[in-house]
Amino acid sequence: MQAQAVGGRTASGRALDILQTPFFLVDEVAVRRQATLIRQYTDGARCRLLYSVKANPLPDVITILASYVDGFGVSSLSEAHEVRTAVSTGGNLHAFSVAIRPTDVEELTELADYVSVNSFGELSRHRPLLENRVQIGLRINPGTSFVEDPRYDPCRSHSKLGVPLPELMSGDITGVNGIHVHANCDSHDLGHIKSMIDHLAKTIPDVLDQVNWVNLGGGYLFEKDTEIGPLAEAVEFLQSQFNLSVFIEPGATFVRNACSIVATVLDIFNSSGKTIAILDTTVNHMPEVFEYQIQPDVVGHINGAEHSYTLAGLSCLAGDLFGEYNFDKPLTIGSRVVFENAGAYTLAKAHTFNGIALPSIYTLSEDGSVRSFKNETH
Repeated sequence: MQAQAVGGRTASGRALDILQTPFFLVDEVAVRRQATLIRQYTDGARCRLLYSVKANPLPDVITILASYVDGFGVSSLSEAHEVRTAVSTGGNLHAFSVAIRPTDVEELTELADYVSVNSFGELSRHRPLLENRVQIGLRINPGTSFVEDPRYDPCRSHSKLGVPLPELMSGDITGVNGIHVHANCDSHDLGHIKSMIDHLAKTIPDVLDQVNWVNLGGGYLFEKDTEIGPLAEAVEFLQSQFNLSVFIEPGATFVRNACSIVATVLDIFNSSGKTIAILDTTVNHMPEVFEYQIQPDVVGHINGAEHSYTLAGLSCLAGDLFGEYNFDKPLTIGSRVVFENAGAYTLAKAHTFNGIALPSIYTLSEDGSVRSFKNETH
């Protein structure tokens, strides 16, 4: 199986075939294509667009996206530095962290334009350093759950994320310029945004009257058939009724389908009637495979095809398994296996359990050339 990039695009000559695996490949054309689509949608909805860096913080990704977004959303001082290093003038920087170290606040104000805090306690403690230096935001929790799995539901009971509405209504928001609200995860339904905004307008209209902007957060997937109407309606309502600037901060939807992980088959053997193919990568390079118990997409897999394999990772973890896959041609020692749709929350969460090095990182450029990125964790 020859190494292929996402979308079937290959580098000129044998540029990909000679690279040592495992490697992580960013397809610049795919990133730009998806960013163009998202920008068209958010422009149509009159919404300002941010990229949530936590999904994929690679400098090449940040640099490519800088020309498509109005800024970046970061979750730590480290991510703020990554953005400012990659694109020193790449739009506004919006920072939110569940808790900010007191020693980081002043430095964060030098890098960010907007800083949102997670509680009234933080607001009180950090306001002296934040005011007159950045736009101060307060994360609120609307209490509108749209996510079935509580592990990923920002609005779960007793959530650590944001000020609950009852507490918000009785609190002092003096000095707060805007609110940050994030209520979803991997949702295709922008109608959830409209439902959330309708709820906020009924519950906290006085708060919406006092602030200048609202950040709708992320957790939404934009695709070719996405119904953008609910987002446009929510933005128009917030602008016309409360004169608010509106930001949205997706992450995974920019990069998930634009990157791949390429591995090599190291061994093949039979185990109680199943053929196991050991790869030189591991689920520790794609932690959400193990965390979510999902089966990642593999180039060349055909349901019901003749040659069936359990693709397994290199670590000693018994559950280091990618799943069952079928191919029309047999795998052999040295065959390349390409995991598609691996751009989000892979390298950002990957680790080196068993001393297995992280994948090398390459970008497949628009002209078909390949450039490398030095991974300091090797």
